[in-house]
Amino acid sequence: MTQNKKYLILSFVFLGLSCLLARHYFLPYMQYPLIYRRIIIIGCWILSGFSLFFCRAISNKFLKRIVISINIFCIYGWWFIYDF
Repeated sequence: MTQNKKYLILSFVFLGLSCLLARHYFLPYMQYPLIYRRIIIIGCWILSGFSLFFCRAISNKFLKRIVISINIFCIYGWWFIYDF
């Protein structure tokens, strides 16, 4: 397996984990205690950051843009749901 293929797989694994955490934004998110909401947000930041780091090895520009846009939603998606 080439090095780029490993990075591609790692990028999608971290993206999938980040999306699993980000789905909590659409569940009754405000019913969670504040500490759990922070854990969800910080977990999305960390996992999306790793995914963005490994997506540098993706050579297909269209696929790279899709991965980056999903990661940006996972990082900043809580802004759309979070009630200040």
